[in-house]
Amino acid sequence: MIHHLSVSAADPQGVGEFFADLMNGVVVDFPPNPGSCMVFKADGLGTAIEIYPAGSVMERNGEPGAIFVRQPDGADRRSPTHFALSVEMSPDEVLARAAAKGWDAFVCDRGGHLGFANEVSTMSDPNAALDSHQPQAKTLEPA
Repeated sequence: MIHHLSVSAADPQGVGEFFADLMNGVVVDFPPNPGSCMVFKADGLGTAIEIYPAGSVMERNGEPGAIFVRQPDGADRRSPTHFALSVEMSPDEVLARAAAKGWDAFVCDRGGHLGFANEVSTMSDPNAALDSHQPQAKTLEPA
């Protein structure tokens, strides 16, 4: 089970608000990396998404484990990071919310891959992509 994941964005607060809207969650500051935020869903499972400013990377740092540093301006900041998030709204509602943010969004038919069909892929700022789909009864079937 994944309890949280981290993505980067040019506008972490805006991306956090977008995810909070999709998840029926709340956005809070994430002080370890200034300018970051975290979205929590009150599901009793600790579900959360951390959103860092674009260019943030973690480096080892002894006892605290890691520190956050920023890549230099002009560095290539596009990322293949993406994830599937089950939400209780239609693909059209997700597309409308992405369009309101000015983000690229499109319906993507994965050809039945893992049981997902007509997923909505949203380029978040464009540093991360969100795959949103209606909850499925099963995603993997035995061979």
